[in-house]
Amino acid sequence: MFRTIKAQILLVLAILILLLLSQFFLSRNIQSTFVDSLDLTQQAVIKVSIVRELERDVIDLQRNVLIYKESASESAVSRFNFLMAENQSNLMRLEQLTSQEANSDVYQDYIMRMRTHLNDYNENFSSVVDGRTKRQTLYSRELMGELEALFNTITTSENKASSLLDSLEKTKYHIARAENILLQYLQNPEQQLVSTFQRQMSLAKVQISQQLESKKNVQTAIDRLNKVETDFLQLTKITRGYLFLVNVVMAGSANEFLFLARELNRLVTEKFTNTNIAVKQTLDKTRIGSDLFSLVSIILVTFTALFLAYRIMLPINIITNVFQRLAKGKHVDSIPSLKRKDEIGLLAQAADVFREKNKQTISLLEQSQLINAKQEALNTQLVASNQKVEQATASKSMFLANMSHEIRTPMNGIIGMLEIVLRSELSQSQRKQLTKAAYSGQILMNLINDILDFSKIEAGKLDIESVEFSVESLFVNILANISNRAQEKNLNVKFYSNPNLPAQLVGDPLRINQILLNLCSNAIKFTQNGQVSIDIDFRLHEETQLLTLYLEVSDTGIGMNPEQASKVFDSFTQADGSTSRNFGGSGLGLSIVTQLVELMEGSVTVDSEENKGSTFKVAITLAKTDKEAEVISARPLPSGKLYYFSQAQMVFLNTQYIDKIGLKYHHLPLSQLSATFEDITSNDSVLLDIDNQSTFRAYHESIDKLVNKALNVGFITLSQPSNLPNQLSAIWPSECLSHPFTPHQASTFLERLFIKESKVIQSPSIANIHEIAAYEGHVLLVEDNTINQMVAGEMLKLLGVTFDVAENGQQAVTKIVNSPQYDLVFMDIQMPIMDGYEATRMLRQKGHNNLIICGLSANAMKQDYSKAKEAGMDDYIVKPLKQKTLENLVAKYLPKRST
Repeated sequence: MFRTIKAQILLVLAILILLLLSQFFLSRNIQSTFVDSLDLTQQAVIKVSIVRELERDVIDLQRNVLIYKESASESAVSRFNFLMAENQSNLMRLEQLTSQEANSDVYQDYIMRMRTHLNDYNENFSSVVDGRTKRQTLYSRELMGELEALFNTITTSENKASSLLDSLEKTKYHIARAENILLQYLQNPEQQLVSTFQRQMSLAKVQISQQLESKKNVQTAIDRLNKVETDFLQLTKITRGYLFLVNVVMAGSANEFLFLARELNRLVTEKFTNTNIAVKQTLDKTRIGSDLFSLVSIILVTFTALFLAYRIMLPINIITNVFQRLAKGKHVDSIPSLKRKDEIGLLAQAADVFREKNKQTISLLEQSQLINAKQEALNTQLVASNQKVEQATASKSMFLANMSHEIRTPMNGIIGMLEIVLRSELSQSQRKQLTKAAYSGQILMNLINDILDFSKIEAGKLDIESVEFSVESLFVNILANISNRAQEKNLNVKFYSNPNLPAQLVGDPLRINQILLNLCSNAIKFTQNGQVSIDIDFRLHEETQLLTLYLEVSDTGIGMNPEQASKVFDSFTQADGSTSRNFGGSGLGLSIVTQLVELMEGSVTVDSEENKGSTFKVAITLAKTDKEAEVISARPLPSGKLYYFSQAQMVFLNTQYIDKIGLKYHHLPLSQLSATFEDITSNDSVLLDIDNQSTFRAYHESIDKLVNKALNVGFITLSQPSNLPNQLSAIWPSECLSHPFTPHQASTFLERLFIKESKVIQSPSIANIHEIAAYEGHVLLVEDNTINQMVAGEMLKLLGVTFDVAENGQQAVTKIVNSPQYDLVFMDIQMPIMDGYEATRMLRQKGHNNLIICGLSANAMKQDYSKAKEAGMDDYIVKPLKQKTLENLVAKYLPKRST
């Protein structure tokens, strides 16, 4: 059973654990005994100290009683009460400490008797205080008052006979003598002073009866003397009473209390002595047992250590040396302990096998060296292949960047020329055709941008900015871009944002705009009938400056089945093969959306049902600014109310916008319009949802009545039919708001509704041609492409500035050095002979540091902006040029021309 080392070690461990447990319990027992002994000793010491404190306090009580007897000191009373409370507390503690003693009834009897004497002592002291107080009151108020009155009654007169005068003086003498005896009695209350006082009173009575002429005065004086004598006897009685209590009763109680305390002290001391003896005996027995146990433990541990050293450690050390020699490839003649039946024997057998395997290992090592040589050759080939792949990836990125530049250069001419022509006088048919051509060019530019962005993302070169931006500007830009596309298919577009969304956020507005634009373009592309809805919401993160922005784009398009939805975010992938044929597109839009959202540490999901539509949901984390403004803020409230009439099945204006502004309003069905005429006053405004011409015609008469009543009337329409807002405004001078609209546009519309002016507020797609301001300045246009020279030149002419042209950087440097009268330089980047970077650096070196130089390039990557800044350029714009972009830059550096 115990042949194996495992069993032997377990047995040894069991013995050691048993010893440790025994030692533990023995130590706990010793410790417990010692602690109990300490507790008993401590309790005995505490009881002895309490008894001695009781003795000391009782003596102190007697001292304070005597002090009070002599001086009637209030401090003596306070000290007496404090000592009495201390004694009561000590008796209670002593009672608690002795309640568990074997002879607790004896202790309790002593303590009860001591408490009784202490209570009697306290009561007697109260009587002494009362008697002393009464005596003092009787002396000061009664006796001294009567004696004073006697002196006032006995008066001397010069007209009286000399015998009478002599008698009066004797009377005063006896009264004064009696008063002196009274004071002596108060200091030393002896009985013979009482007789002396009475004798003086009697002599005073005799003298009074002889000296006074009026019987009435004689009687009054004698009555006063009798009263003094009576009060004095009462004073002696009171004095004897409290002196008896102090000298006899209280002294006896104190002596009895001290006797009981000494007896109790004797009992406690005897108990303390017995406890010390018992503790000492117990500790001696425990020490002897502990020494015996320690001796046995040492013997067992020594035996165990010898057993382990001989049976386990020594054989293992020998086997270890054998393994070390075998591991180094040395020859071993014999393996020890092979015949043992335990683990040592197994190790010896393993060593024997190891010795045999060493012979095989030598041959295998030679084979592996050959294999390693082959592997190194394969690794060299793999490194070369990886370098080729990296070169191919770099070549692809360089190719895409070059292709982007080469395509953007002619596109600059196409789009720029179209924009210039569209600003000229054209027929309606020509404008329509050119607008479609410009729109197609913009689609092509978007495709080029998508391919370039995809290349940047794959190469890991696309960076996400973190700048403060206006949410309203983001909304306006999105709606302006998608409204024209939706208009081509006569689709309704609805836009809603949470009115509590902060007006300023921190993030990358360009990439957020790109995400929304791709999702909305996708929704419009795959929707033939119905509408596209855009919902913006957010959630604040508690105790941080962060929030999660939720973007949701829903459509009523062709939808997808689950398999198609699972692949829709892959690159160059659409729902199925027919999608590209029917709808067009590269399949990069949603892939770019996914990767942009991932770069912003967000998420994007899709819910779709075939032939019913799709909903794309995006969540990204942005930061708030310190500004408290929101996309809709409360406005100054008008005095009137808003009556909002809408269709029962749908509402064109979300009432949360109205609530956020703070307007008082009634939301009613459109069918109740006529029935509400009487409730609407001249201060109120009326808002109507008009979805089509049928509704317009059905309520034409009722609207006429409202307008004729001189009320403010406003309309809200859908995106389709697009001519409905103009029809309404042509008939009635009323406000009109068409979908899609931003929260700020809705807020402005509601505010204007209470002002009697008429203006159609349409969607961002219906924009007037921008009126271009004229600027003063002379510009140098550095551009090697002739078409681009023409495009940029025409745009600069529209801005009213004069310009010269240079075809390369070297020519630009020569012109500026020879005639430095230019206010602004547009410097192309890629040119023959000398590029824009080199030309800019050369101009700066020649001292033209105040000259404004703006880079002009088809490259739109972040490192291009950085390189332009490093070369010394002040600004940078990307081809294809747009009139608005060019004007913004010119306005930044040149003054407007005065009219």
